[in-house]
Amino acid sequence: MLVIIHGWSDNYSSFRALAKRLASPLPDGIGARVAEIHLGDYISLDDQVTFADLVEAMDRAWTDAGLPRKPRSVDAVVHSTGGLVIRDWMSRFAVDKVPIHRLLMLAPANFGSPLAHTGRSVIGRAVKGWKGTRLFETGAQILKGLELASSYSWQLAERDLFVDDSVFAPSRVLCTVLVGNTGYSGISAVANKPGTDGTVRVSTANLAAARMLIDFSHEPGKAPRIDYQAVDAAGLAFTVVDGEDHGSITAKGRGTNESITWSLICGALMVPDTGFEAWRLRLKSHCHQVSLAAAQRSGDHFQRYQNTVFRVFDNHGESVTDYIIEFYINDDRTTRERRLTKVIQEEVIKGVHVFSGEKTYRSLLINCDRLYELLPRPEDRLRISITAYPEVSNGKVGYRTYTDDDIGALSLSLQQVRDMFRPHRTLLITLCLKRYQQEDVFRFKPV
Repeated sequence: MLVIIHGWSDNYSSFRALAKRLASPLPDGIGARVAEIHLGDYISLDDQVTFADLVEAMDRAWTDAGLPRKPRSVDAVVHSTGGLVIRDWMSRFAVDKVPIHRLLMLAPANFGSPLAHTGRSVIGRAVKGWKGTRLFETGAQILKGLELASSYSWQLAERDLFVDDSVFAPSRVLCTVLVGNTGYSGISAVANKPGTDGTVRVSTANLAAARMLIDFSHEPGKAPRIDYQAVDAAGLAFTVVDGEDHGSITAKGRGTNESITWSLICGALMVPDTGFEAWRLRLKSHCHQVSLAAAQRSGDHFQRYQNTVFRVFDNHGESVTDYIIEFYINDDRTTRERRLTKVIQEEVIKGVHVFSGEKTYRSLLINCDRLYELLPRPEDRLRISITAYPEVSNGKVGYRTYTDDDIGALSLSLQQVRDMFRPHRTLLITLCLKRYQQEDVFRFKPV
């Protein structure tokens, strides 16, 4: 059995053509392997609907439709927002009880979309609002979860990716992620951003993420304590599909732009358990070849990026919302070092987005290709530090981050830069600061 789940502002009817084509016999489809196909349909444009509502409603609809709940009994295709919906739903099962076997994600917004926060603007309401069941509503709660650096996408990753026993494993859910690298044409090109398919970033689609704790909350001036964890990618296959945008990769309408896309779609839905490792390595090689070809094109759209998400807390567990992350070369004192630092600020960090729901969460889009070029000397170091407000020296409470003597910096060699900033992925970084109080904040005095 196969289910297909659409994305934000879409509906089930858009995927009838895809379902019909998949149901056809080989070599064009996979009909021999699919007895039934069900198209999911959900409301995404009402402002009061949350992801929790969608997950609960999906579970009820699953039962009402009589879909099987036996482990690994159903394959699924999801597009864009549908990826978050099904991940959230699967995370509520015991890992060995999930009904999904093969999961094909087409351009999923696993770690957000740069367009999500604009969907709540006047333009978003004017363009999309009429589709909702309530006039001029665009699904504000769903869009907030889809926003870059949203706390929702971070917390979902902690439930289903950064766990000892993940559902994404060769003996459980076999997940394939396909995402295009080409923006829209015509008037829709206004939405295009570097490193995207027009709607989602290549880096935010990939589930093979990593997380890092950088702890500055110990003695002033000392190097921070660092903990690092990467997602086990054994159950995850990923590739970039050259020439596809956010819509064309779904094979709806006029179909895919490239013939290879359809073979990848069918391959993901037919791969056996015993062949998944070979499939994963095939897609990894394909991704490498696409990246090599894209690197020859002019402009920054096709360069390789990492979605780097920061959140900052103090040693009391309280959020720090007023801060700036600083990237600089060596001590940033010589003319050359200042020039390279300027290039980093202007050409490597291609975008910063502060999550509207909780300002401690921020996404930085890092141009990995450009960053690698800037550190040709073995002795060069990329330094990363933070300045936060309030500053205790100017008040009664706060942080000590203004000078190098106050707080240490993360100092990275070229190899460490390559390890930390990797193309086509998301890195979640938690920074911890020590909060100080002046002596007169609380005193005991003799009678």
